[in-house]
Amino acid sequence: MNVIRKIVSTEMLSPGLDERRRIRQFADLVRHFSDSADFDPAMDVQFRATMNSLYIGSTIIGNCNGTFTGVRRERSHVLASKDDRYCLTRNAGNLDGQVVHLGSEFNLRPGALTLFKLDEPFHSAERSSHTQFGCVYLPAAALRAMVPGVDDMVGRELEPGGALSLAMDYGDMLIKHPDAVDEAGMAAAAHLLDLAAIGLGARGDLATTAQRGGLRAVRLKAVLMILERRFAEPDFSAQKLASAAGLSERYVNELLFEAGAGFTTRLNELRMRKAAELLARGDGRVSDIAFECGFNDLSYFNRSFRRRFGLTPTAARGK
Repeated sequence: MNVIRKIVSTEMLSPGLDERRRIRQFADLVRHFSDSADFDPAMDVQFRATMNSLYIGSTIIGNCNGTFTGVRRERSHVLASKDDRYCLTRNAGNLDGQVVHLGSEFNLRPGALTLFKLDEPFHSAERSSHTQFGCVYLPAAALRAMVPGVDDMVGRELEPGGALSLAMDYGDMLIKHPDAVDEAGMAAAAHLLDLAAIGLGARGDLATTAQRGGLRAVRLKAVLMILERRFAEPDFSAQKLASAAGLSERYVNELLFEAGAGFTTRLNELRMRKAAELLARGDGRVSDIAFECGFNDLSYFNRSFRRRFGLTPTAARGK
């Protein structure tokens, strides 16, 4: 698959600029780079910074090293990006950082991690003029499916070590070897998601299968949970399902076929069952129920319903 690498550095700035113009030009580069946050440059040292990112589907791996005193994701960034992913971040510096997120304020020790929700603002302030951090953006739907209580982990310091630190180490390694990521593709992104889920407290069958190496079973469960939540969206597709799960469309289709039925078959079955349930209650018109369950074509819905249940939607009302 196509892996995108992005690099922004003060080495790319025009020569001969004064410090104020260097900072301004770098800010313009960052906005073109991602526009996910603003950086507060240190005023007591020459401004230098480097940002690296790898985009693998909906998963992003990144790191930043520069003379910043803080990072701010404002409400304007949230509204502009419409990004609902989680961002696992590690303080790679030598001093504590101070983080404010979702009404919580806490210190982030060197090597410690935190989990941000990108659909909410946050602020991180450093106690030095030098900032270093690594981050992994993870698809929200897939992580919630694997760790149902993941929101309880947001906005607090997470202990270093274990699977979470391993996930960050793995991300750092991938950034250093982008050619390997081109070859591995979504397998690398899926492995990051599995490590993060285990480190954040995946329980029961999900954790057991992941720890035993049954990663396909973990991913299939996450894919099915996303499908069951979103099947009624009229434009829901295999591509959107794959994006929400942080996997490739081909891999998702392979998982579903291995489990007995493809995407279209499963999608129609979920929609049909929901329509039958609503018709049995006698709620609303047939056309309204069809559209509520994700069907755009009423004639197609009527034909499909009759094939599936042996009677028309009208005859099924109240039964």
